[in-house]
Amino acid sequence: MWRSEARPARALGAAALVAALLAAGTAAGADGKALYAACVPCHGARGEGVPATGAPNIAGTAAWYLERQLGDFAAGRRGAQPGDTYGATMKSGSAVLSSDRDRAAVAAYVASLPRTHATVAGTVNDNGRNYFNAICSSCHGSNGLGNEPLGAPRLAGLPAAYLARQLAAFQSGQRGARTGDRLGAQMRAITAILPDARTAQDVIAYAASLQP
Repeated sequence: MWRSEARPARALGAAALVAALLAAGTAAGADGKALYAACVPCHGARGEGVPATGAPNIAGTAAWYLERQLGDFAAGRRGAQPGDTYGATMKSGSAVLSSDRDRAAVAAYVASLPRTHATVAGTVNDNGRNYFNAICSSCHGSNGLGNEPLGAPRLAGLPAAYLARQLAAFQSGQRGARTGDRLGAQMRAITAILPDARTAQDVIAYAASLQP
C-alpha cells in the first residue's frame, strides 16, 4: 500500500521540478531579451552588427564565449588598456549587466538568434588559407567555427574589419596582456607568428569568408 502511494507522489514531484526548470528557463530568456535592449544601438536588434559603430555581428555566437567576454569586460581584463577605445566603449556599455545572471541571460539570448554573415571584404587567396590552416585551425577549427574545450570562439562570418582590429589589439597588447587573461595571452603569442601585415590581411580575409 505504501509503495503504490509513493509512486504517484514521486511522479508529481518530478513533474513539479520539470515545470519549475522550464519556467526558470523561460524567465531567463525573457530577461535576456529585455536586457539586450542596451546592446541594440551598437549590435543591432537582430545582433547583425552595425558597421558604423564598429560593432560586429554577434547573433548566434556561443553563449559560453559571450559570457566569458562580458566577464572579462566587467573584471577589467578587456577594455581597460590605454588606446583601446572600442574596448572601453564596450566595457562601459556592458556595465548595465551588473551580475553573472544578467550576463548569462544576455549571452543565452544572443546565442539563440540566427547567425548572420558579414559582407566579405578583401581577396581570399592561398596564402591566407595556408596560414589559417597552419596556425589558426588547431584551435578555431578548419571551418572557423571554434572549439569550446579549447576556449576558441567562432571566427567564420565575422567582419574582416573587426577581425583585423582584434588581431592588432592582441599584437599591441591591448588584449591578452592583463593578469589572469590566460587565453588572451595564448592568442597574443599566436598572432606573433604571422610574419607580416600582408599575411595577416590574407588570414583575416580567409577567416571572414568562411560560412558561419
